[in-house]
Amino acid sequence: MIKGVGEKMNNKKFQVFISSTYADLLEERKKILDVLFMADCIPAGMEAFVAADTEQFEVIKKVIDLCDYYVLIIGRRYGSIHPETGKSYTEMEYDYAIEHGIPVLVFAINENIELSADKMETDEDKINKLKKFRTRAMTNRLASIWESTEDLTGKLAISIMKAKSEIKRPGWQRAVDFDEASLRREIMELKNENKQLINDLKAAREEISFLTEETNIAFEDYEIKMEYHYRSQSGLRAGSVNISLQDLFITIATEMMEVSIVEALVEKAIKIKFLSGKAESYLDDKQFVKKMLNQYRALNLVYSYWNNDNRELYWGLTNKGCKMRDDVILIRNKEV
Repeated sequence: MIKGVGEKMNNKKFQVFISSTYADLLEERKKILDVLFMADCIPAGMEAFVAADTEQFEVIKKVIDLCDYYVLIIGRRYGSIHPETGKSYTEMEYDYAIEHGIPVLVFAINENIELSADKMETDEDKINKLKKFRTRAMTNRLASIWESTEDLTGKLAISIMKAKSEIKRPGWQRAVDFDEASLRREIMELKNENKQLINDLKAAREEISFLTEETNIAFEDYEIKMEYHYRSQSGLRAGSVNISLQDLFITIATEMMEVSIVEALVEKAIKIKFLSGKAESYLDDKQFVKKMLNQYRALNLVYSYWNNDNRELYWGLTNKGCKMRDDVILIRNKEV
């Protein structure tokens, strides 16, 4: 454990996203904010603006990503519907939180409670959508029914304290509460652990690929035509070159000397090797590189993994791919 964490635990704050329809639950949202502040939480409801279009929803998703818990308040209105998904923005927020593993606390109003007309849904389609959404949300382990604002805030206070004790979340804590040297050591340990997990995943994928490897996939002497355009003094001109799948692989594999690279670097290596002298060249098939990488993956020569930090797909050589490359490019002693 990092030095100082135990002593400073009381300083940790948890960020809570408040999701609901807006106008009909305005008073409830205000009371919920007070409860969360008293519970040492940081409310993250979208009070500054209401999600009403795709651009704003993208912002909301980023806010949810930073939250420790997600609170869903269900009243008697369904809310604005996204034109593409056919769901309300509130339901889309809920789905996003569930998909990304954010602990969800659900509070649905008692359907027998009398409400004013402005707080009731009148559109038949929305009424049906709300019913289905409510039924699905109430299957959540931390779900309860509320009958008044006071009842809601009381149940929320109990539920959020229970969630904080039972569902451990990272929370937010001032950096000065940590010992820097211990923090650096833990970061290095996590990096090493992550590296080992990547290697283990690579080995597991190779084993699976080996067990399921197909035998009728073209390679070695099989040639493909790579068509392209390039800019010359006389304008844009077309060209093509025939390349064996093995030669193309060796070109790519030589770029992967103990490193994984992104697709753009693979394409660059191909152009340098086979389109040398062709200024501003463009491959006609925009998915040519993807198709070739997939071909080599099927042959268990390369593997891929997603890098969350860079938000890009990286490609590297399997053990079989490394051996294939070395068999071709290594300079060996002449046999006597």
